[in-house]
Amino acid sequence: MNVLEVKNLSVQYPGTEGASEIVKDISFTVEEGGITGIVGQSGSGKSTAMLAVMGLLDGRASVQYGQITVNGKVPAPGRNIAMIFQDSLSCLNPSVKIGRQITETVRTRKGCGRKEAAARAEELLETVGIRNPALRMRQYPFELSGGMRQRVVLAIALACEPDLIIADEPTTALDAVVQAQILQLLRRIVRETGTALLLVSHDMGVTAAMCRNVYVMHGGRIIEEGTAEDIFYDPSEEYTRQLLKDAKGGRLREKEKRNADDPASGEEALIRMTHVTKIFDADEGVRDVSLEIRKGEILALVGESGSGKTTVARILTGMLREDAGQLYYRGRIPQRGRRMDSFGGKVQMVFQDPYASLNPCLTVRQALSEALDAAVRLGGHDAGDEDARAAGHCLTEEEKEERIRKILALTGLSYGDADRYPHAFSGGQRQRIGIVRALITEPEVLVCDEAISSLDATTREQILELIFRVQRKIGFACLFISHDMHVVRRISDRIAVMYGGQIVETGRTKKVCSDPWHPYTKLLLEAVPEPDPVRAKKIKSGPVKEAAGTDLTDAAEGCCPFAGRCGYALECCRRERPEQYVFGDRSVSCFLYSDEHSGRRSSAYRMTSQI
Repeated sequence: MNVLEVKNLSVQYPGTEGASEIVKDISFTVEEGGITGIVGQSGSGKSTAMLAVMGLLDGRASVQYGQITVNGKVPAPGRNIAMIFQDSLSCLNPSVKIGRQITETVRTRKGCGRKEAAARAEELLETVGIRNPALRMRQYPFELSGGMRQRVVLAIALACEPDLIIADEPTTALDAVVQAQILQLLRRIVRETGTALLLVSHDMGVTAAMCRNVYVMHGGRIIEEGTAEDIFYDPSEEYTRQLLKDAKGGRLREKEKRNADDPASGEEALIRMTHVTKIFDADEGVRDVSLEIRKGEILALVGESGSGKTTVARILTGMLREDAGQLYYRGRIPQRGRRMDSFGGKVQMVFQDPYASLNPCLTVRQALSEALDAAVRLGGHDAGDEDARAAGHCLTEEEKEERIRKILALTGLSYGDADRYPHAFSGGQRQRIGIVRALITEPEVLVCDEAISSLDATTREQILELIFRVQRKIGFACLFISHDMHVVRRISDRIAVMYGGQIVETGRTKKVCSDPWHPYTKLLLEAVPEPDPVRAKKIKSGPVKEAAGTDLTDAAEGCCPFAGRCGYALECCRRERPEQYVFGDRSVSCFLYSDEHSGRRSSAYRMTSQI
């Protein structure tokens, strides 16, 4: 029996040149107790179609359909259907505690009293794998991690007692381990409650891991449908084949050759952190972090949400000041009071959200011109300084225009795009503009903080090719922060793995990904879903319930931050914090590699993975 049946759904929006059809006469069904997937690039119309089914589109949209039924009946808008959105933080009221947000939903649905609703809310939090639900009920959304917030959103959806849950990119912003836990949780809920699930995603690996039936959307139409095995093993459409090729990483092979050659090994570190500590409230932050980036190399920094990756990035770019330790740029310590000035605009950052990082009131030309002027000021020059211009430190308006023209062409944008505003571009194009803005100052160090996490596979490949191509041309050093291990292993020369605010393993990317030494690195790699239905369903995630205790608190108390989740933990792991043990170009923070705790090895012993 079908829980949801949609026939001939179309959505149009009015425009200056006539109506624009976003969804074009699509039909699909969702089986009772099953998981159905809809996949496609960003902009293919997936989310618009789901909002139309829920009755959540604004008044400008013209929605037409032949039939939309739930369990054979025409529902009121959203009735018996719950929806989980991509950004859990924007779905939750930041000024209202978690408990109240869930209990209000329970009371609306069941018409019960507050005491009964509160008990049901705690039960729902327990169902979605949150430990100590009574504590979480008293907290605000900003006090929870991304994975925990997504669990709360799922609990609210279950409070509606829906026949169908529509999950629109529910794990896109999550790291591989937490993503695997959420996917496992969704599967368990479908199995135990009989609720049907419609999973909307651009991630082919997630779709392969979850779905029995799959629809492929392109240009507002459903161009292909079938079982997961049909779609992934024998696709009939070229578009589907390209999606699979991009998901498997069919390009950027040249970077893998560089891993073996190690061209940057002889270079002096361009930017370096030594024993850096930065602690916020509740002992969150980073502790004793040391890393270096050499000229011309890409260093990947990976780890779960809340592990401290963005804190490291903000210290490197001068946005944050460390509490202890030291930062070096070109072998010198930047001035404490004017660190960003000391960089002279040569350290730039590309942010995760291209929607939030671009000023909506500035055209592309204005944003790029502003970046050039800022670089001049940071370099200690005035834009109108004739002596500085004569020395080549400043640019005339004509020179600015020429540089804007060249950088746009280099990054695949046209010169005509310079007079458009951010709202006129797609998400992938906005991210290109963010990269252009960072590169136009010709930086020596580029920090990409989850710059591709919200992009579909095809757009992601385009952005990766862009970064890789420009990096080879300009030769900048790059700190590439990501939770996508597929991407990291293909684009980076070296990798640093963070957990609980500490670096737990570093080494050549190819070696670390093929032979992980730290237990967390191994867990991270095993949790990555492959775009293959058989292999993806075997992903490992660890417990569905969140880990006991906070890893950063464990680290603050002087023990290994991963000890509570590690299957290899020794007695000493709960009393002491491991140091960094170095073996050639590999380092690992784990007592399994310590002579003191694991036994002395002969001088001829060549260290290998101990897990």
